[in-house]
Amino acid sequence: IFEYSIFSLKVITVIGSSTAFFASTVGLVQNDFKKIVAYSTCSQLGYMFFACGLSDYPLAIFHLSNHAYFKALLFLCSGAVIHAM
Repeated sequence: IFEYSIFSLKVITVIGSSTAFFASTVGLVQNDFKKIVAYSTCSQLGYMFFACGLSDYPLAIFHLSNHAYFKALLFLCSGAVIHAM
């Protein structure tokens, strides 16, 4: 629906890019592993919204599926990493 409105595409692009930048910057200064993973996920969602704002929906869906797969693998391994710390 928002494909026909240039203004809404620009707003989605700005929100996505600012979310990606803010979440990655906050994630850099975290000390807890779970918070780092959470801010990383938020940053990646910002990239997906940025791609939607550029009207590149296949890229956003591709990034979503790749991120979900590898983040699930990370969560499966995070127990061992947290236990080792």
